[in-house]
Amino acid sequence: MRIKKEVLTVFEGKIKVLEIEKIDHPKIAGITTIYLQDIGKISGIKIVHINGEVKCEPPNRSFVDNGIRKWQNVFSFERDLWDKIQEKIVKEWQKCR
Repeated sequence: MRIKKEVLTVFEGKIKVLEIEKIDHPKIAGITTIYLQDIGKISGIKIVHINGEVKCEPPNRSFVDNGIRKWQNVFSFERDLWDKIQEKIVKEWQKCR
């Protein structure tokens, strides 16, 4: 029996970058707030420099597990949507630098 995997892109709305706040940090260049049509505002997306490349990291929160601080993403995005979000944020970041 073969299981057919089907990947659907659910989000077809608009992505709007509402705000970019520049940060004085060795790795984090800025923090942004976006608006996803029909979903709402999402704050705390980090713009980071990794190996000379500008990328984004989703919002996260810290917690302590057995005395060790760990981090967990607040949202999980579908891969194509996350790629679109990053592309939009990086374009806006390059405009405002």
